[in-house]
Amino acid sequence: MDKEMYVKLPDAVDPMGLEDICRLNLTRYGTKQAGRLWGIQLDKELNAMGAVRSKVDPCLYEWGHPVHGRFFFLVYVDDLIVAGVKLAGVEAVKRFVSAKFEVRVMGEVKDFIGMKVMRNRAVKTLTLSNPGHTATLLGAFGMDKVTPNKTPMASGVKLTKTGEGLLPKGNRHAELVGSLLNLSTTTKPDIVFAVGLLLRFMSCPEEDHMRAAKGVLRYLRGTTRLGVVYGGSEPLQGFVDADWAGAIDGLRSKTGFFFTCNGGPIAWASKRHSTVATSTADAEYVAAAMATKQALWLRKLLLALSVDGGSVPMEEDNQSRLALVNNPEATRRTKHVDVADHMVRDYQARGDVAFYFLPSAEMPADRLTKSLPSPAFTAFRAAVGVVEDLGAVARGAVLGDPLLGEC
Repeated sequence: MDKEMYVKLPDAVDPMGLEDICRLNLTRYGTKQAGRLWGIQLDKELNAMGAVRSKVDPCLYEWGHPVHGRFFFLVYVDDLIVAGVKLAGVEAVKRFVSAKFEVRVMGEVKDFIGMKVMRNRAVKTLTLSNPGHTATLLGAFGMDKVTPNKTPMASGVKLTKTGEGLLPKGNRHAELVGSLLNLSTTTKPDIVFAVGLLLRFMSCPEEDHMRAAKGVLRYLRGTTRLGVVYGGSEPLQGFVDADWAGAIDGLRSKTGFFFTCNGGPIAWASKRHSTVATSTADAEYVAAAMATKQALWLRKLLLALSVDGGSVPMEEDNQSRLALVNNPEATRRTKHVDVADHMVRDYQARGDVAFYFLPSAEMPADRLTKSLPSPAFTAFRAAVGVVEDLGAVARGAVLGDPLLGEC
């Protein structure tokens, strides 16, 4: 423990001549320093082994073994994933870590921080899903027997604050939306728009907000085993769109973007702008800046993994935005644009990103900025790589089948 801290001994502990209050010498779970001190200790041991922490992501380590080649470590608190070309090298890493810490060797990755990992080696695909957490969430809110919805949110829904029908104190709205947020950022890009809308009403939630949140649960009831699938060798690619002045409260615009690599989504977001845009072109330009920042980080991450895909292609559906990106001119209608958003032009000129036009009808990111009717939503879900996991496929289950609620 790097800080002076004292604890009161529990009643069931025999003091054995000690005072009722004692100084804490070792780190304990629940203290603010615990996670940081553990990270420092793990980093020290991995560095002694020869592993180097990535400057792009502090949870990623690279180790160049003199015999077995390169290996990567992915760290999440005290869970580690080791990836390498040779199995013998992976076993060598396990032996080293086991010599330093008391560990449980779990074998091939099948579950990681709640995500279910399934491989189809015959067709070389990998699927990530979250049936366990989804089923637990449904049970916790008594929604495990309800009739499923076909979409997370009905088409055209506009939530707002009215000050009426406030939920009583002790309501579970924040708990529910927080749990949905966790799912939407891991294996459920199909609910990210609905969750992003619900997040605006975390304080003083109303009955309509809770009803909409439970509507997302109804959708999850029928899609418990949906996940994201990866396979193929497609390089990093981005899609970005904006919905101008779509919010009733404040008339702010919304950005939707997602990135794919090797045939599946690896990053996505549905975010409201911090300022009001004066035109569609303005909103689209701000969206391009937000997506470019994500593209640059993903490109650096892939380079750290020795994957160089060159310039990141960015698909968008607005010709005005393309003109703003490609023409570094200040006009009467654009001179108010924030200087930070003009970084898009620089990175386009450097060749780090490259923006291309894609018609709105073919733009999947458009579906991250608004709610959709069922047919359009189903097409969007397929376009972003959300499919049934291998467990559901093997059992011949279909969407809405009660079997999908089991895990």
